[in-house]
Amino acid sequence: MKIATILNTHENSDVFHDTLDSICTWMSNDVLVLVDGVNWQQFAAEDLPVYKLEGLRHGCNKAPYRNVALGLKEASNLWPEADWYCYMEYDCLVGSSAIKNDLKLAEKEGIWCLGNDYRISNIKFQLLECMLKTKFRESHYLLGCCVFFKNTFIQKLLEINFFERFLYLTNEFSQGFFPQYESQGGYDISEHLYPTLAVHYGGKIGQLANWSETHQKWTGQFEKYPLRFRPDLEEDYQNACLMHPLKTYDNPIREYYRKRRQNG
Repeated sequence: MKIATILNTHENSDVFHDTLDSICTWMSNDVLVLVDGVNWQQFAAEDLPVYKLEGLRHGCNKAPYRNVALGLKEASNLWPEADWYCYMEYDCLVGSSAIKNDLKLAEKEGIWCLGNDYRISNIKFQLLECMLKTKFRESHYLLGCCVFFKNTFIQKLLEINFFERFLYLTNEFSQGFFPQYESQGGYDISEHLYPTLAVHYGGKIGQLANWSETHQKWTGQFEKYPLRFRPDLEEDYQNACLMHPLKTYDNPIREYYRKRRQNG
């Protein structure tokens, strides 16, 4: 099982380095650190044990969808033989290698996108449909902080030159803006974009766990995959594999998993 990870960050911080170390320990050393171009100087002279890339200038605390596209494109060039590509935000954390078994199961089920909070809705993408000369019957959603994409799906996007075309299409847009998306209740178009494309081209979507903000309640494999938009995790997750958000270095959860890594 070969996993290539795009680790998106806007800061060269202890939290970033803690997350990077957790990825290299439990998933693989095939990591592309994708830096918001606004803060590239923080990383220009930094000697990392993995690849790093100066991303596009974003400078906003949400919706880095153009850098997501750039990261997937570049990761597929670096590791064309990867079984899965993982996009992950800097304030995630990896606590074990358990995801590899779930990815094997996902492969058998024909899943092309795997993550948290799966739902189906009616978001419209008129500009995207115009670019692809197609129509989507419905939209699909996964939480964007940590998502796994099957190689088969990424190869399909490369086949239609999706990344180049999408980056060209959105070249004039900044700070996460995408026409007619936010007005429909969207937050980051990547969260709808890739699951919708995966289903459109024949794949399935898989859900690891779900967090309901309305009911403040978890369902699914939440003890293993406590990934949510907010608030920061504070519960006692001692058997977790993937976690989000953990925005402070001294969070007890980070401290617990850091000691586990240090103790082998």
